[in-house]
Amino acid sequence: MTLTQTAILTKKFILFSAIALVLGIVSFIGYRLWQNWYLSTLPIVEEQPDTKFGILPTLEFPQRPVSSSNFTYSLDTTTGGLPKFDKIIKVFFLPKTYATFLSSQKSQDLAEKFNIKTAPQILSEINYLYKDGEKTLEVNLDSGNFSFKKEATPSAGALDSDDKLIADFKSVLSSLGVLKDQLKNGRAKVVDSQISLWPGDLDGKTIFTPEFNKSLVNAEVSGSANNLENYLALNFTFFSIDESTFATYPLKKAEEAFEDLKQGKGVIMLEPPKPQVSITSVYLGYYLPENYTPYLQPIYVFEGPNFVAFASAVSREFQTSGN
Repeated sequence: MTLTQTAILTKKFILFSAIALVLGIVSFIGYRLWQNWYLSTLPIVEEQPDTKFGILPTLEFPQRPVSSSNFTYSLDTTTGGLPKFDKIIKVFFLPKTYATFLSSQKSQDLAEKFNIKTAPQILSEINYLYKDGEKTLEVNLDSGNFSFKKEATPSAGALDSDDKLIADFKSVLSSLGVLKDQLKNGRAKVVDSQISLWPGDLDGKTIFTPEFNKSLVNAEVSGSANNLENYLALNFTFFSIDESTFATYPLKKAEEAFEDLKQGKGVIMLEPPKPQVSITSVYLGYYLPENYTPYLQPIYVFEGPNFVAFASAVSREFQTSGN
């Protein structure tokens, strides 16, 4: 083959390769455009709740002297209406703990840290009561939760700053061996001489307890909180939340929860001075009751000036009664 023939064949090869490359690129772009169009025409597949915990128990809201139906409500949110939320929400599992053969000794060790030297009164198989002078300590052997009280007149001295009271309270809980990880970075509040710690937010939602300004882990102190002798009361009720074990449930629409509130199926957590209530914020949270329950359930929180109310957030068909 001559050089001229070789050159002609090379040119043809390059030409055909270029044409093939262009056709390939055009075909690929055309396929992707078709694929995107086709996918856009498919119906959206919504995630379905698995409801694997079955029917949930009714939330044990605290009893209040005033029903939520005793008020008239106006929606004064930034949009003038109720916000929209996802259609499903997580419900978390709370594992139950039980007494072991070491629980009795642990309660005795706890009493000694409060400088209580007496033997316990056995109130029941799992409840011990320690008394020593003006001090009392009641311990639940199953959960390890306890309540301490000292009959004493509060000091008239100034309290430390809120930040120091909170830090010192956590330090005292650590020295008692009960400071849980979920309490370390949760919200905290000081009201007068009362310090409260809540578990940290879960799935981006705040955890609430039966009293709006008082948690299940709280203390009353006189002066500073760095010395256990300054504690007039220390209540420790903590239920561990298994963040890795949860089920998903259909979320009640905000409009339904608002109707529940108006019909007395909600609970007033902060009672307003007047019967006309302005609601300026509506959001989701989780409710942790004082008594053990297997599940941490979501709630709607309605807030306004000097007003807070809760309503259950799980669809009615998945709760044992009409919340």
